[in-house]
Amino acid sequence: MPSQEEAKEHTSVLEAAADAARRTPGVAYLRPGFGDLVRGAAVRYRSRDDQRPAAHRIAGVRAQRTDPPRGWSLRIHLAVARGHRALDVTREVRTAVTEAVRELAAASGAPEPRVSVTITVTDIA
Repeated sequence: MPSQEEAKEHTSVLEAAADAARRTPGVAYLRPGFGDLVRGAAVRYRSRDDQRPAAHRIAGVRAQRTDPPRGWSLRIHLAVARGHRALDVTREVRTAVTEAVRELAAASGAPEPRVSVTITVTDIA
């Protein structure tokens, strides 16, 4: 179970990655997967007495620690806007997300993390 500090760091990485992806030209939206939809329903029914730190979730973005505490593996699911080449958009998203996570680490004084980003295009919107 993650500590409060680890949960905050995880949330910060998710938010930075999602913001960077959404700001990238050609991204229509981040797309929640089936797991996000089912998981969202399960989280709503969690006991109010449960004192564990809540795992923050952002639709279309998953982050997992690799080689703790030095690395992050991120998975982004998104829809590409019509008129944009999916290949170009995914390259730009990968670069933007990597830079955002590294900037977040630098701002907190942590060493530069190894960042792996996998992009899945789920739709053309």
